[in-house]
Amino acid sequence: MVVLVRYSEVAIKRGSTRREMERLLVRAIREAAAGCGKVKFRLEPGRIFVYGDDGCVAKAAARVFGVKSTSPAAEYVFTDLADLAAKVAARWRDIVAGRKFAVRAHRAGTHPFTSRDIAAKVGEILAAAGGSVDLERPEVEIFVEVRGDRAYTYNEIYEGPGGLPLGSEGKVLALVSGGIDSPVAAWYMMRRGAYVDVLYCNLGGVLTEAAALRVIDKLLEWSYGYDAKVLVADCAPVADAIRRYVDHHLWSIAFKRALYKLAERAARLVKAEALVTGESLGQVSSQTLQALSAVEMGIDLPVFRPLIGLDKEEIAKMAQRIGTYDLSVSVPEYCGIFSREPRRWASRGEIEAIDLYLADVVEEVLRNIRIVKRSELKSAIASLAPSVEGLVVDRVPEGAVVVDLRDQEAYLKWHVPGAVRVELDRVFDFVERMGRDKTYVFYCYQGALSADVAERLRRSGYRAYSLRLK
Repeated sequence: MVVLVRYSEVAIKRGSTRREMERLLVRAIREAAAGCGKVKFRLEPGRIFVYGDDGCVAKAAARVFGVKSTSPAAEYVFTDLADLAAKVAARWRDIVAGRKFAVRAHRAGTHPFTSRDIAAKVGEILAAAGGSVDLERPEVEIFVEVRGDRAYTYNEIYEGPGGLPLGSEGKVLALVSGGIDSPVAAWYMMRRGAYVDVLYCNLGGVLTEAAALRVIDKLLEWSYGYDAKVLVADCAPVADAIRRYVDHHLWSIAFKRALYKLAERAARLVKAEALVTGESLGQVSSQTLQALSAVEMGIDLPVFRPLIGLDKEEIAKMAQRIGTYDLSVSVPEYCGIFSREPRRWASRGEIEAIDLYLADVVEEVLRNIRIVKRSELKSAIASLAPSVEGLVVDRVPEGAVVVDLRDQEAYLKWHVPGAVRVELDRVFDFVERMGRDKTYVFYCYQGALSADVAERLRRSGYRAYSLRLK
């Protein structure tokens, strides 16, 4: 048995460009099929033939960028049309007996017969064996592909992602938060042949980091042929500086601007030639045309936004297809720097002031970035487990001090009985005044901010937890 691998856009390339793309395809397929045992490759124009565990290889290769589709097939060498038809029909005789079938034939090369002749001859033999021809609604659809003196027959087609082979179009740095959108944007750039390294800016402590890295790990399962780098940045100092120095109406824009400046510098570390974001025009206040124009001001690298024209539903469907959706929806959302009345634009002067306020802290974050390779991600995630264990609770321990980190309006509408509201920038002073002999439980809107606070306090020796609101 053999697996037929069909190209996508590679087929229209010529000369050395095509040969290089075929080389990249073979390398990626070999890595994708690493768990399938020994494999052997043979190339012909428009096809890659992979010999090995056909079922395993066909599914694995269908996750490689540049692959249009794959099929596990039986391969026969034939002498003439009668020999070809007899061998193909023998493969399907028992399967079509008493069932409706159709034969679809395709031919490449010079032969004394046509594709229609192949379909008719195979169909004639199978009909005589007890099957009935139905080209419109067959129960069994049989495909025959003839190339030179070899025939391939199959009835399964696994759709691939298409696009270009990974590595054929340079390298980009994608800003990936762990949410639904940004992994999809990074995936689309992989599909266009770019090596994608990832910048993850963590605001919410180890709980959020572990959840986001699981999303990134799932995304990078598509990165066959490249051991992508994940740049993990502790962006808590950025959030602190924004709350301290920036008008709260501009917090979202200021944070995005800081991300762009950080990414511009981080791209040099991995020699990336462009930045990638998951922004969709108008989806939130910081993604208006005016806001995007402001935050990109003076950035020297191209900024690609593959999702710019997609709506939330389209993006979510794509996230489900690539496998990141379920993990993304479980990532806690950090709410510590998002205003209830965000501005949808910023002037040049305001952006320049934000840059001035945040320049030192961006440099600090850049210096402390740690780089994790794709091959090391699972170990990195596992290493966070001890810090996460027991951090989140569903009920308040007896005698604990309960702290509400939400805004005043939300607190007045409802709060956990006995909870006190404390501003985020006063939390650590509050806890220090209350003392180390108490147990502290924090809660917020989504859980990321409270988990971050609890985890920081734990590192300082306090008994602290994050309360999961139901």
